Formats: sequence, C-alpha cells, structure tokens
Amino acid sequence: QQFQKSIRALESYLVRRMIRGVTTKNYNRLFVSLLDRLEDAPRAECAGEVIVEYLGSQDAHVRYWPNDADIEDAFMYRPVYRMLTRGRLRIVLEGIESELRTGMAESDSVPRGLTIEHVMPRRWQEHWPPPADLGDGRSPEERRNQRIHSIGNLTLVNKKLNPALSNAPWEEKQAGLSEHSTLFLNKDLLANAPDVWDEDAIKTRARRLFQAAAKVWPHTDNI
Repeated sequence: QQFQKSIRALESYLVRRMIRGVTTKNYNRLFVSLLDRLEDAPRAECAGEVIVEYLGSQDAHVRYWPNDADIEDAFMYRPVYRMLTRGRLRIVLEGIESELRTGMAESDSVPRGLTIEHVMPRRWQEHWPPPADLGDGRSPEERRNQRIHSIGNLTLVNKKLNPALSNAPWEEKQAGLSEHSTLFLNKDLLANAPDVWDEDAIKTRARRLFQAAAKVWPHTDNI
C-alpha cells in the first residue's frame, strides 16, 4: 500500500509539473533530499506518507507541486500542443482515456499507436466560421490560434483515421469519429458536442478533461 502511494505521489508530482511547464533543473537536488528524508523516517512502512508530505511541503517555485487550480488553468489556457513533446502529451491524453473507461468496457487498456488530433484544425480558415471579436484588444484570430493548441481541442485517434479527418469541417469530423472511434475520449466529445465547435466549446471540454486528470494525478489530499 505504501509502495503504491509512493509511486502515485511521484507520478502526480512529475506529471502536474510537466502540464504546468515548471522547470526540471532542480530535480537532482530535490530527489537526493527526498532520499535523505526517507532515511530519517522512523518506519519504512510510512514511506508513502513521507513522500507526499515532503513533496507537498515544497513552496519554492522550482520545487512546488501544482494544485488543482494551477492544472485547471493550464488545461484552459496553455497551448500544450506547442509546449510538450508528442510523447508527453500522449501520456496526459492516454491517462485521461484510461480514467474515462468504465468497468463495463470490453478492455481497460488504451490502444497503442494512437496519434494526436486537433478537433478544430490548425488550418481552420476554410471550413470554420471566424472567431468573434471580444473587444478586449486582442486579435480574434490570434486568440483562436492559441486556443486550438490547448488540451480542450485535442483528442486521440487511430493513425488511419487522422488524415481522413484532417481539416474537415466539424460536421464531417463528428460523423467520422462517431462511425470509427471507440475511444472514450471521443465518446465524451461526441456526447457533449455542441452544434458549433468554437472557443467556448473548447473551454467547456477542457474543464471536463481537467476533472478526469485530477483523478488520475491527484494532489496531496487525495493520494
């Protein structure tokens, strides 16, 4: 039990910091210090509690454990497609996919070899209505070009399905995902799909994905 708690805490700490974009340059000193703290612990059986307490107590920016508000903000606004490697981004999306799978699913494992797909494509100009001007001084196109790289606009698909969807309009993407995809990420996307896929729809989905991610990689109080 303590071993599982230790692994869960370490994974949550590292993945949350990756999502938030916090530096990794201090990890060598941090984990040497953590080993020292474990050696000083009174009982080996409490290793999980020691790790959670130690990592949760780090208040310096280079060492802190991002909380739920930090991660929700990153899901809502951070252009993770540009800022994470594809492998690291798949870790996040595959973790959410695994969390969304119910006990009644035929398999509890995520398929291998999936690729990342933008729901609203990077070349949206041909088939997608132009974004609204919110009157905040920002270019609507610039705001959209940032938002489409946030996690609320990303999903996973089979390699063969990815080019078939490509820059297609929303109605065609809905039909393609409905016909071919068995992923729970896409079941959730279609079940909650509005008639128009825009910035508001991306933000709404980002909140749902955050709620799943917070269960996969919980903060200190829920480990």
